[in-house]
Amino acid sequence: MMSMAVTLPRPLRALGAAWLLCCGLAPAWAADLTIACGRDAQTTDLCRDAAAAWATRTGHRVLVLGTRPDDAQRLARYQELLEVGAPELDVLEIDALWCGRLAPHLADLRPLLGGAESGFLPPLIRNDTAGGRLVALPWYLELGLLYYRSDLLARYQLPIPRTWAELAETALRLQEAQRLLGNPGFWGFVWAGGEDEALTATALEWIASQGGGTLVEPDGRVSVNNPRAQFALQRAADWVRGITPEAALHATPPDNLAAFGAGQVAFMRHWSGAWTTLQGVATPVADRFAVAPLPQGEGGGARPPALAAGAALGPAATLGGGQLAVSRYSHHTPQAADLVLYLTGAAVQRQRALAAGFNPTRADLYTDPDLLDARPHLSDLAGALPGLVARPSTATGRQYPQVSAAFAAAVRAVLSGRQTPDAALAGLARRLNDLSRDGSAW
Repeated sequence: MMSMAVTLPRPLRALGAAWLLCCGLAPAWAADLTIACGRDAQTTDLCRDAAAAWATRTGHRVLVLGTRPDDAQRLARYQELLEVGAPELDVLEIDALWCGRLAPHLADLRPLLGGAESGFLPPLIRNDTAGGRLVALPWYLELGLLYYRSDLLARYQLPIPRTWAELAETALRLQEAQRLLGNPGFWGFVWAGGEDEALTATALEWIASQGGGTLVEPDGRVSVNNPRAQFALQRAADWVRGITPEAALHATPPDNLAAFGAGQVAFMRHWSGAWTTLQGVATPVADRFAVAPLPQGEGGGARPPALAAGAALGPAATLGGGQLAVSRYSHHTPQAADLVLYLTGAAVQRQRALAAGFNPTRADLYTDPDLLDARPHLSDLAGALPGLVARPSTATGRQYPQVSAAFAAAVRAVLSGRQTPDAALAGLARRLNDLSRDGSAW
């Protein structure tokens, strides 16, 4: 492989990043592909190296673009290129939330994969499928997890909570014990309520784990106003000023990570990526915490409503992460799809997990002995995989930001005591039905 400076086409210069040319042994006919991937120097290098290996294997050439770390800027640049049908960008790394929004501009990969999509975790493939078209393949996974102080559970001989009722009971016991020991600022359970998307991801887990649906179902139907969802939100409101500080309504994920890392919290809901952050810095909780699936719903102080037909109780973990998609305006769609399949393959995902801690999107890698030996916490993540749940971003497409903001506002109104769950969710359902013509026109 060799690298050289290149002159970028004008639409790509607008992305404001440097490009590298990775060259393989050219066949009789070689395609020139461009891929936008990576969020920083390390992840761009990982993408570049893997793309170079594919180029060497196939003889095609790949221009690798490191993208902007800011999601809003990155999405805006993608939209600028895609909405004018620019053919210069063949493959792009997108967020899990963007599949529905960008779907009209993305190629359907399913006819080009020969069934290879069956190797990925099914909830991720469902998230990446818009209107029956597979518009991306999952590259790495983020999911909501329960972080807990393993040393405190061991000290007081307490089990890992399996239900929200058990979590509330255990969190209160640990909170009271630590405060009696002279730590008045210790809290039982924290989550992020200050950013709309963070609260949407968190509250979706509360509702889905109680069998209350996913706000908007895959068929577009608005389902959020139901007794199970109301029960789940009231339960969370009861935590505030009990085991959860009122400041949670304004807290961001970094705020909670700092509090947990400082030893001021027993349980924390956070994304799986927090594991790498906590392991990478010296904190009072180093080697004294672990992760588990978030609890499942059940009664706790009040009898929960009966389950609707088809609903089930179980741990729920909101999914996120990165996907690779092919622009429908690419002049080299088959080659671009082959590059995507290679980059999301088991070998590359294994290497990315070992080098940078990326969570795989393939089920078989969670039982890979060598990978588990190097990254033992993946076995803890594996227990949360059956509960993966997607935010309704694919079903609601371009309107998802409005859906998320409206849901977060309704949840915040309940948590703060300004509205009852039934009133807040009834108002939210009316707004979402107005947005979508009763779920028929997202």
